[in-house]
Amino acid sequence: MNFFELFGLPIGFQVDTNKLRAAFMDIQRASHPDKFTQDSPEAQEEALERSAIANKAFTLLNNKELVLPYVLETMGFIEPDEKYNLSPDFLMEMMELNEGWMDADTNEEKENIISQIKTLQNEIISPIKAYLDSDSINSIPEKAMLQIKEYYYKKKYLDRILAEFHH
Repeated sequence: MNFFELFGLPIGFQVDTNKLRAAFMDIQRASHPDKFTQDSPEAQEEALERSAIANKAFTLLNNKELVLPYVLETMGFIEPDEKYNLSPDFLMEMMELNEGWMDADTNEEKENIISQIKTLQNEIISPIKAYLDSDSINSIPEKAMLQIKEYYYKKKYLDRILAEFHH
């Protein structure tokens, strides 16, 4: 069972946090370990495990940064620790931005590089934004899911570069 099923939610890139919270509270009320203190050790362990899974699922689905890769993984579009090959054009552009950053002598030049990266971030999300705003992936065609996968890996790369630049 995936985390969306656990809470009775549709699989989507946007999570209805009110429904999530309500479903989480229902699960916690029903499986809180304190309710099972008089039961068998097995029942207590099972309640503890259900509660722990609900906590993990709630935390993940409440984090917008984690929902995207979780949906892609749940639907079989990415695998844990997958080595995804970004296009040579994209990688070349990243190399040029990195070199530009290293060569930048002034704050203005550095801000220009950061601005270029933020423009790139907007460009890569633009074609898939409507899909990412959806609370259900049922109407998203496979081709679009593959575009979302590409976006995810490019976004990860750009986020990593920005983090390095800000150190």
